[in-house]
Amino acid sequence: MPISHWNPNRKFDYESWCDQQIAQRDRAALDARDAAFAEKNAGTTRAALAQYLSVCAAALGHSPSPTEIDGGAFIEQCFGSWETAMTAVGLPVPRTMPKLNNTLRYRQEKAAQKPLFLAERAEKKRQKQEAKNLRRGQRMHERAVRRKEIVRCVSC
Repeated sequence: MPISHWNPNRKFDYESWCDQQIAQRDRAALDARDAAFAEKNAGTTRAALAQYLSVCAAALGHSPSPTEIDGGAFIEQCFGSWETAMTAVGLPVPRTMPKLNNTLRYRQEKAAQKPLFLAERAEKKRQKQEAKNLRRGQRMHERAVRRKEIVRCVSC
């Protein structure tokens, strides 16, 4: 008997699959934003990064964690630790470090990615249906040509 965790009676959960796909897109988009921030600010001074942190803190209304702002990991690396970065800005160190999917920037990215994903799925489905219809039309044409050939041969 094979050892498997797959239950053959379980139905495919499309909503859950969509949520997983959107979450992957969200993480990829946020990783790309973080990489772009790091590339753009590679030569930036600590003072400028501290200024950016204070602007982010004012926008959020509290001391940010590295996951709550673009380039958080880069800033943490530049300062050596997040505590050092917060001390340089004069902000208290956040008591909790929320996971990425519990942050405002993740929710905003998810709100942007969900309609894009759904539109791409709809377009992919439309293209697939179009290709199916084209193949069906070609098969119908081939059958009609064969029927004509058979009719010609029979009448000969």
